[in-house]
Formats: sequence, C-alpha cells, structure tokens
Amino acid sequence: MAFDDFAPVQSQQRKGIALALSGGGYRAMLFHTGVLIRLNELGLLQQVSRVSSVSGGSISAAYLGLVWKRLTWADGVATNFGEIYVDEILHFSRHSMDWYCATVGFLTQGLLASRLVSWVYDLKLFRGATLQDLPGDEGPRFIICATNLSTGSLWRFSRPYMADYRVGRIDKPKLPLAKAVAASSAFPPILSPLRLNLGNYTIGDWPVRGDKTEVSVPMPPFVRQRAVLTDGGAYDNHGLEPVNDWPIVLVSDGGAPHAIESGGYWNWYAQGMRVLGVEDNQVRSLRRRALIKYFDDGRATGEASGAYWSIGTNPRKYDAVGGLPCPPEAVTVLSRVDTRLADPGDTVRDALVNWGYAICDKAVRRWYAPDLAPATAWPRPDGLDRIDIS
Repeated sequence: MAFDDFAPVQSQQRKGIALALSGGGYRAMLFHTGVLIRLNELGLLQQVSRVSSVSGGSISAAYLGLVWKRLTWADGVATNFGEIYVDEILHFSRHSMDWYCATVGFLTQGLLASRLVSWVYDLKLFRGATLQDLPGDEGPRFIICATNLSTGSLWRFSRPYMADYRVGRIDKPKLPLAKAVAASSAFPPILSPLRLNLGNYTIGDWPVRGDKTEVSVPMPPFVRQRAVLTDGGAYDNHGLEPVNDWPIVLVSDGGAPHAIESGGYWNWYAQGMRVLGVEDNQVRSLRRRALIKYFDDGRATGEASGAYWSIGTNPRKYDAVGGLPCPPEAVTVLSRVDTRLADPGDTVRDALVNWGYAICDKAVRRWYAPDLAPATAWPRPDGLDRIDIS
C-alpha cells in the first residue's frame, strides 16, 4: 500500500488505529454510521488516531469530528454516541438534496451547484463550523479528501492544514467544514467542481518523500491561485492514501460494487461513461489488492494489521465467526442502493445502518481482534428483515 514517490512528508506519528471511510452518497454515510456504532461498542473508536474520508464518507467523518469533544467516555466507550452522533446523522439523511442541487448544477454548468451543496450541509448539519472546530490533540486527525482537477492530485482538508503536495500546504485554515465536505462529495459533473480561491492564504511547500519517478515539472503560478476540486472518489474512493503505512488500518467501503450491464453502447456518451466506470473499477480494485497485500505482509512480519469490509461483502464468508444473521439476498439489495444525496426511506435507512454494524463486527473480529465478543442485538429495528428480496 506504499505510494512513497508521490506521498508528502509525514506530519503525524503513525500510531493507533487509522480508519478509512469510502464514498457512496447517503448509502455510504448510513453504512459507515453502523460501522462507527459497532467500533464504539468494541472500544476501538477511542483508539482511532486518524480518520480519512471521501465523499459520502466525509459526511460521516466530518460530523464525528465536529461532535468528538462532546462525547462522554467510560471504559473506552462513548456512552452518549447515539444521542450526540447517530440521531443527528439519521435526521440529516431524511433531507433529500441532490435533485435540486443537480438541477442548479445542470442549468449553471456546475457553477453554483457546489455552493448550494455547501449551504445545505451548513444549514442542516455543520451550522457554521470550520476546520478549526475539528479535534486537536484530544482526538483523531480527520482528513477530508477531494480531488484537485488542476493537478490531478489528492487535496486534503484537516485542522492542521489543507494541502495538495504539488500545490503546497496551507496551515490552520479557517475554512467552513461544510465547504470541505461539499468539495469531497462534489459528484462530477453535475455537483462539481468547487472552486477554492487560494489568494487569501499563505501557501508553503510540502516536499514529498523519496525520489519521484517522473520528470519534475515546475508548477505554473495558477495552481497557487485557485484549486478546482471535485469528488474525492475521482482520485481515491477508499480514502487509503492518507492512511498509508499505518500499523493498524480499518477500511469501510460503502461504494457500490461494479455492475454488469447488458447495453450495446450504441452512442458515444453511453460508451464513454461505461469506459470511465470500468477504469474507475480497475483503480479501486488495484488499491484493494495493494491493501490486502499490505495486510498479508504485515501479519507475516508483525508490523501491520487491520481489516477491510465492503457493502457488497458476502456475509457467508464470515459464518464461522458468528455474529448477527445477514441474508446475502438482502445484502445484494442494499449494495445496489443508488449513489445519491437523497432520503432512502426508513426501511433502507435502518437496514444500511444495521448491515454496516454487522459486517464491521464480523470483519474486525475475523481479521483484527478475534477475542472480542460478537454482536448480539441490532442497533436499529428489525435487522435486515424488512428488505424486499423478491
């Protein structure tokens, strides 16, 4: 999982647990909410020292960062997690926003869509908070990932800095948290891009580690004048790069599995979109393979460990570890929920939380902490039983 030629110099000691939350709209946000509930119950959430997030996962992560200081801990578990975090995320997921934001994006060719998304996030969830309201030394470092279209690199938002290793690093930015999440979840092309004026900031260099393998091209002045940002999933939908080389990595993937389609692709647009989808799937597959190899090598040497699970994981793979019952047919339905910023309805909302909770429990105990007790009760009503599998 090493990207040393392209990685910036480390600014945080690699210790504790690193958690990566993928993109996938409200589907991923709700799936990750179930994951966070279970990690808290297992006493692992308080051990997290870095959270990297993309798109829908950035909604989950950013709000967790915002309320972190309000959590009350007892024996490593946040006793008020449901009230402070879960209830608010579930309430927010009832606000559909993509249809009118997409309409504005279509009519303005993306000029105003990201601003509208940012405004809704701020009104409904973040309420004026900035990156400086995220935890400092008292909690994890939260890194919200977007993609810089100008450089083709990962753009990172966090409390200590916002940065693109090619552009440089801006220390202690007072940027609205809603704007960072809007950039991370600016699904192209309709909700994208978010244009960030860098002229108001002091930008310092952020050197990369090691020797680059490509020819070094001087950056033109415009890259430090404006950042043109789109969805973090365009670069790394798993959010893996900011957790590179961490000794313990937990990865929650709420991205929709790559679909098999029967179309003949008789027009250029349909064919082009399918090609982009295939390329995106290949990039994600390569990152997952590198992650699994990192786990395998780390377990062999004792230098790294962790777990990966996805919304499309076959629960039958975990029959031996026990836990809550998860019919594969219901999981298939949930993995195909549309990637939208829209209310999925109470039945799907609760089931997505429950599925994230259950598969996190199974994967963590199978791959990382086998001595932990399995989950015995669903966090939301009815488990996965209300999902129509007909």
